[in-house]
Amino acid sequence: MPSDSSASLPLVVLSGRPHEVGRQYGALMREEIAHAVSIEGESIRPMLEKLGVTEQAMRERMAALAALLPEDIHEEVRGVSDASGFPRETILYHTLVLDILSGAPIGCSQFAAFGRATTGGKVLHGHNLDVPYPSLAKFLRPTCVVYRLEGRIPYVSVTFWPAALGVCSGMNAAGLSLGVNVPVAPLDPRVFYPLTFQNREVLSRARSLEEARAVLEATARGGSWNLMLTHRSGQAMVWEQVGAHSGQYTAPPEQDFVVSTNHLRVAHKAARGHEAVALEMLQDMQEDSLHRYRRLEHLVRERRGDLTLDTAVDFLRDSEGATPSMKSICRADNALSMAYEPESLTLDFAAGAIPAALATRRRLQLGPLFQGAASEAREQGGFPMLGSAREQGCWARTFALQEDVYLEEHRVNGIPVLPGAAAIEWLAEVAAVAGEGDVCEVRDVSLEKFIRVRPERPTEACVRAVRRDEVWEVCAYADLLNPRGAVLRSDVLHYRAQVRLGARHPRVIPPGFAKARGAEGELPFSRSYVKDAYFHVGAPFRIVDWISYPGPRDAVASLRVPEPTGYFASVPRARFWLDPFVLDGCFQLAGTLGILHNLRAPVPKGVHRLVLGRTPGAGERLGVRARLNREVGELLFYDFTVWDEAGRICLEAHDYCSISVDAYTPEQKVYLRTSLDPSGGLHSSEPKVRAHAS
Repeated sequence: MPSDSSASLPLVVLSGRPHEVGRQYGALMREEIAHAVSIEGESIRPMLEKLGVTEQAMRERMAALAALLPEDIHEEVRGVSDASGFPRETILYHTLVLDILSGAPIGCSQFAAFGRATTGGKVLHGHNLDVPYPSLAKFLRPTCVVYRLEGRIPYVSVTFWPAALGVCSGMNAAGLSLGVNVPVAPLDPRVFYPLTFQNREVLSRARSLEEARAVLEATARGGSWNLMLTHRSGQAMVWEQVGAHSGQYTAPPEQDFVVSTNHLRVAHKAARGHEAVALEMLQDMQEDSLHRYRRLEHLVRERRGDLTLDTAVDFLRDSEGATPSMKSICRADNALSMAYEPESLTLDFAAGAIPAALATRRRLQLGPLFQGAASEAREQGGFPMLGSAREQGCWARTFALQEDVYLEEHRVNGIPVLPGAAAIEWLAEVAAVAGEGDVCEVRDVSLEKFIRVRPERPTEACVRAVRRDEVWEVCAYADLLNPRGAVLRSDVLHYRAQVRLGARHPRVIPPGFAKARGAEGELPFSRSYVKDAYFHVGAPFRIVDWISYPGPRDAVASLRVPEPTGYFASVPRARFWLDPFVLDGCFQLAGTLGILHNLRAPVPKGVHRLVLGRTPGAGERLGVRARLNREVGELLFYDFTVWDEAGRICLEAHDYCSISVDAYTPEQKVYLRTSLDPSGGLHSSEPKVRAHAS
């Protein structure tokens, strides 16, 4: 194991509004800030002299860059100053040094691997940050800082020195990681938005690579940097900037990794004339950077298909010999070393000793650290699924990707949509509040249309509840919009159901119900039928661990109730019946039977009857058994049962219905059949069962 979880490395967790966060930082880091201030002259001045930057020019530059920072940053700086006792200008000086010297030659290395290159297809992001200035050795006091700023996405940043409030390397609770390299280029004399705070804006505001790109495009960029960004969805990109010129590159189609070191690959090609010639020559002269770039490519290709977080750490330690050199991935001046696994929100890092990559490392699970902010938001009622009462019997709910972030992981044709399971929870919750009781049964669910939520605008919807004898009839409505936002039809029916309130009756599964297994035994559950085609269901929805087929129309599986995490603060946790992710996992399980039946994508359309039993808790292991009963035209009908480890029934579904959509290519159909049924035995042992609509 390349990491020592007991390693004593500094970790600071900050929560609240900007000034409060600053005060927390200033109080916790007062001694470190005092040390940095006491030695700044002997540490920073030699580096400035080497680069030909005078103290006066440094101060003028600081004032110009500080003027571009938003007020929340200045509030945080004031908080640090108030708690630490050092003047605000001193704190600004220490936090802006990196941006003032953007373009100073520093040797760093990064790589991202994903898809078939890694075990399980997870994204891995490795980053070594190096500082080739001996005078800075005493100044370096690296710290791992978790920010939980109110109204922002929680994120982690690994910093070089005290009061460095910007970000050179970090990851947020949405599974977006980034790291910066500094290529050799002339210092940019223009005034531009400080890079490390630009990175901070990305991590605290962007939940996807597309949103990160939008943040970068909206700022006044400058300086000289290579910024690698990865997202747990399987994306990676390098954004290069040199002066006023920028360029981006991703992995080519045949390659599932991308590399970045300290030379430019694309940005310098946007320059013209003498500037273009000078930049081209600088790139050709970067022998050490080119060597590290090729070495990283070699390492990833050599282990392609077998890369894990441990492997990523090994790559960061690579020195091609007994001791690191200036050409090796683990350079002699390596100050910080980070490896990210965005899907699991895991950070493996080392800081302090040089070279850091060879020092004692620490592996952190960031979910619980991010979660504190999410719990606070939930306690304040920030993201209830119910919505707010608009009029008698009607509840309004606005879905926006800034809050309902889980929708990013449930897409149809690239557009985030409300999962059918979450829609059913919504209807049940409204009925439970309207009737002031517990849900025991949901009948005649119809999922008429998706509620789509586009990144550029929120979607408002409402649920109306009407009492009819012993049940509550609940219907969800939203305007039907064209892609440009104009209303085509208002108050269109999207979901409806009948909800019965009352006591739940305890039931258990019959003996032998859970013991059936297919000829090939238990198979890892394949989720490719949603990930690689028209439909995308992200990692948080992937709660089915294994699947087994007793026959061509029967499936048995094991799933787990997901733990709430910081990224999913907005997920509607079940309060009245069943966790919506559990129900969605059951839909996926039943859907595999539909795929094996006709190799078409199964889209949930409704369910005749959901009978509730015991409500499971977070982290519990559940069993599920599903059966495909009949086919009517393009509709498939299933039953499924969910039970806990004690055999107590949690949910019974009768006539769950999906519609078959021809969304797969011939190649995908071949892959799906072999991944879901590697033995090929399910297609020949029993004929299809069909029924005709009456």
